[in-house]
Amino acid sequence: MDSEHPKNTPPAAPQRESAFAPLRLPVFRMLWFTWLAANTSMWMNDVAAAWLMTSIGPSPLWVALVQTASTLPVFVLGIPSGALADTVDRKRYFMITQFWVATIATILCVVILMDALTAPLLLALTFANGVGLAMRWPVFAAIIPEVVPRPHLPQALALNGIAMNASRIIGPLLAGALIASAGSVYVFVLNAVLSIPAGITIMRWRRVHRKARWAASRCPARCASACSTSGNRAACVR
Repeated sequence: MDSEHPKNTPPAAPQRESAFAPLRLPVFRMLWFTWLAANTSMWMNDVAAAWLMTSIGPSPLWVALVQTASTLPVFVLGIPSGALADTVDRKRYFMITQFWVATIATILCVVILMDALTAPLLLALTFANGVGLAMRWPVFAAIIPEVVPRPHLPQALALNGIAMNASRIIGPLLAGALIASAGSVYVFVLNAVLSIPAGITIMRWRRVHRKARWAASRCPARCASACSTSGNRAACVR
């Protein structure tokens, strides 16, 4: 009799998804590589701006102010940019931040080639580049839940952190190699070159607007009594 009834065995543990599972999603993969390129450009810009300031700044204080100018927008615009990401079209918002960074990098290249760069102007352009960074971070964090299914969301958020930390290594390495071999201006050229295709990639993204699940079944507060009586939204008096 015992052989006819198998012994109770504990249920098998659920299989864990791979840490790179979200990268199998084409939209997330496209946005993730765009995000990696954007953050790499940011760190390249900061390194090149600080190095350039050593040759045009009247004192070491100006070199220290470069880092302040690049990070101050994140502190000042963190909350407003997050609120803006919740009210405007996120695709267009993300795309504009990329073209903003590309424009700043292009202006910086032109000013350097014209030999018209000054320490205050470099700080102003570094601050403007930081504005693009401050506006970009919240919108990308808001986009991730749109394109990644809920079971893959922890892995997607982890990959977001990987992209940010990897860019801190890749960006300064690329900037240092370019500064040593060609000059600071080519760092800003590469910054623009990376930002423009990233913006075009986001432009080609066909964003699907998902309606909240509760929106179709929840009645407006002004006609809650009619909905509860009839059981559907058709009873709402418009």
